[in-house]
Amino acid sequence: MTDRAGRTALHDAALAGDVGDVRGHLDRGAGPDAADHQGFTPLHFAAQGGHAEVAALLLDEGASIDPVNRFGNTPLWVATMHSYGRGDTITLLIERGADPDRENLTGISPRGIAQTVANHDLGQFFS
Repeated sequence: MTDRAGRTALHDAALAGDVGDVRGHLDRGAGPDAADHQGFTPLHFAAQGGHAEVAALLLDEGASIDPVNRFGNTPLWVATMHSYGRGDTITLLIERGADPDRENLTGISPRGIAQTVANHDLGQFFS
């Protein structure tokens, strides 16, 4: 079942960072790559919230590492944009093979965000 935006309960659980709820939805057959009407997957939402444990679980259950939403943003792009100096999700995604140089539709990559922001805490993940 989806809401008006095409989001599933798995999307909501991923955004909330609720590992147990995410596990339950996956165990009941929810697709880890389910995309809403804008192309956001549960991994995008876990990345947005900085929920590395949820992101790892989704990836362990077969979520694609670099799905793009309608703006061309990957979960790594979202994690970088919403990091607020936290890097565990960024590190996880890069270690699992996310492309730090994949540009979105406006030509900005996660590495580009880090360079534009010129934030030491963020830049350390893309050296």
